[in-house]
Amino acid sequence: MLSFFYKINKNYGWELTLFFWLRELEDGLTFFEFILDWNRFKIDHIPSFELSLTICNLTIIDFVIYYLHHKD
Repeated sequence: MLSFFYKINKNYGWELTLFFWLRELEDGLTFFEFILDWNRFKIDHIPSFELSLTICNLTIIDFVIYYLHHKD
């Protein structure tokens, strides 16, 4: 697994994870999953942008840009 994090500014950061095993085969199989999400509501770590691709329990790429601060 390769994981990288960078703080864009005082409010936003991005995280990139490559080649991550989602779970063991006996726990289930995710054959294909593609997520593209742009959530603009300020709740928890939102607004955020997520791009994720998983094939046969191997997450090829998981890229997230998110709000660094929790909403009070």
